[in-house]
Amino acid sequence: MAATALLWGSAFPAIRIALEGYSPTAMAVLRLVFAVVLLLPCVLTGRISRLRRGDLLRMAGFGVTGMTAYQLLLYAGERHVEGGTAAMLVATSPVFATALGMLVLRERPGAWGVAGLVVALCGALVVATAGGDGGGSYSGMAMIVLAAAAQATSFILQKPLLRRYSGMDCIFYGSLFGLVPLLVFTPDAATQLVAADWQQTAAVVWLGLACTVLAFCTWSRVLAAATASTSSLVLYAVPVAALALDAALLGAVPGLMAGVGGLIVLAGVALAAFRRPAPTTPSRAVACGGPSTDAADATADVDAAADARVDAAADAAEREAVAAGARGSSDR
Repeated sequence: MAATALLWGSAFPAIRIALEGYSPTAMAVLRLVFAVVLLLPCVLTGRISRLRRGDLLRMAGFGVTGMTAYQLLLYAGERHVEGGTAAMLVATSPVFATALGMLVLRERPGAWGVAGLVVALCGALVVATAGGDGGGSYSGMAMIVLAAAAQATSFILQKPLLRRYSGMDCIFYGSLFGLVPLLVFTPDAATQLVAADWQQTAAVVWLGLACTVLAFCTWSRVLAAATASTSSLVLYAVPVAALALDAALLGAVPGLMAGVGGLIVLAGVALAAFRRPAPTTPSRAVACGGPSTDAADATADVDAAADARVDAAADAAEREAVAAGARGSSDR
């Protein structure tokens, strides 16, 4: 959990460093290329599962929203917003996931979920109104909030896939599909790669290898070993790690109002994640390894409700795969 929070938190100062020599599109291209290249040996050795035809569109949607749109919006926003402030705004992603769960999956987040959603969005508004007081431009903040919404959409799309694919499978295919819309920017990325200094290039390499591949692998281990409520603590710790690393590496400290708004965002996310006591009768296990409860999770990564939409099809597909001698899924 600590490693995941530090790795994801380190992405925000790394982005600020890389932006000194790379455009947002070039950074997105190179980050995904590095991730795909690193995982190619796993494909050749059979450690990456084959993508089923029925999951093609969902995996492509996950890649385009979680890899392409999220990165482009975040990088463009961080041109005008400090890394710590950006991390606090991205922390609203679980709230967007809750809202999408209500609209798309017909979930019922309950009173705590709705209250947390309102509180977190008020916190984001406080961060945004901090403006130039150590925060950044309004347009940059708006792009980062859109990045959080894109990330939440990718969570909704990814959750059913985690029943049949490992975290490494999702990283590889998501990066591959996310790279496709960016191929037109490959020549420009190659030109910037030659012109950039070693620190800026090292930051991009770090984003691809550590913040993408390694961080998602450690996150998958957290989901497999911890309960849903415990896993969500990682997401609360990411802005804290980002703020600390941003101050230590770049000397950037958000203003007082931006900091207060960030605390309100985290309080709202924690409120949305609040769960009533679990029922005494045994409950169905969820994909992250935690118990099923009546309250909706604040994060779509640990959201059990999506599983109900794919239970029948997923179970049938898995039985067929086992009968055919295919490698078992990574579902906990």
